[in-house]
Amino acid sequence: MKVLTRAMLPTLIASVLATSAWAQEDCVELEGTPPGMYTTTDEGRTYLSKDGDVVELGPGEAGFADEDGVKCIQKPPEFLDWPCSTDAAQSRMFNTYALEDLETDNKMKEVVERYFQVPEVLAPFPNWIDGEYNSVFNYNDIIQFSSPAYWYHVNPDQPVMSDKRPRSLLVALFVGTNQAVVDSNMIDALREELGTDEIPITFVFNDTNVVPISFFGSNVSLEEVSKAFNERRIKAAEVPMWWKGDFHLMPTVAEFEQFFEIPPLEEISADNQASLKADLEAHGFTRKPILVTMFAESGSMAIDQPERVRVAVSMGITDIPTALVFIEPDVLLARCGPGTPAGSSSVTGTSTPIGGATVPPGVASPPPAEDAASDS
Repeated sequence: MKVLTRAMLPTLIASVLATSAWAQEDCVELEGTPPGMYTTTDEGRTYLSKDGDVVELGPGEAGFADEDGVKCIQKPPEFLDWPCSTDAAQSRMFNTYALEDLETDNKMKEVVERYFQVPEVLAPFPNWIDGEYNSVFNYNDIIQFSSPAYWYHVNPDQPVMSDKRPRSLLVALFVGTNQAVVDSNMIDALREELGTDEIPITFVFNDTNVVPISFFGSNVSLEEVSKAFNERRIKAAEVPMWWKGDFHLMPTVAEFEQFFEIPPLEEISADNQASLKADLEAHGFTRKPILVTMFAESGSMAIDQPERVRVAVSMGITDIPTALVFIEPDVLLARCGPGTPAGSSSVTGTSTPIGGATVPPGVASPPPAEDAASDS
């Protein structure tokens, strides 16, 4: 029986861009809260357009539109902070501190320990995609957290240091499993690219129910991840840049067919087959993996490009790079900062299975092996 038979469009919707856009220095300061349309941008870009004027909003920026036109605004009203200003968001979020509050010489270790032991997180949260980072650390301070763990794979068919990937190193912290995971895909390549041992670092603080994909073992399946999410609300950490080919796992077409309606080749139009084949021949999955979305409330899954899967298989591609997206009731609140999700508990201690283990619902599982968490 199929979990979900219809295809699902990707969550990212392309925008038609105009030729002119306001520069950020043209933003204005509103007096009070005049009537009109207010908008904010969490990720990516938002475009407001009226009578030929276009405002481009990046992450953290806000805009305003009324009958007189559109503009970007310097200080958005406090009510635009929803849902992060709500009691629900504040109650789930961990406390924060500033870089200046660190007291020891081993500042990187202190960041990790404060997250695991308190927990509290370093703020503000930099926009890594736009090149921001927390601070610069020496290579020797970074490798103290080196481990075999990982939370994503880069596409092997393109250079790791592509021109679109930010020049800072991610260090992902998982309070649920007490793991600090250095991005092993990038550290050596970034060190060579920068020509120095002084490396910009962005810390990624994950919710208590988030784990690295390596938590499930090297041969993780869609079914295993789905069961962990549906039965215990355990999620795999987001890949950094799925639009550059980053992915979680590589299911076979047989595994896809177990859960989704993957159309036979003869049901795909000749034009669509030709288009998909040309794209796969030129780019493979370097520009985008297959996206599988998992829904907590319905327990269902959706796939965004089933026809692309079939055409890829017809070309001899047997393992399909796939990135996972998780939708749960407080998904909006998660954007406000890391914490303990509503209705979820941590995955530490006796509730944490050994990496790669499949634990039936309602059955107590053993604590993780000592080498399952990196030194901190």
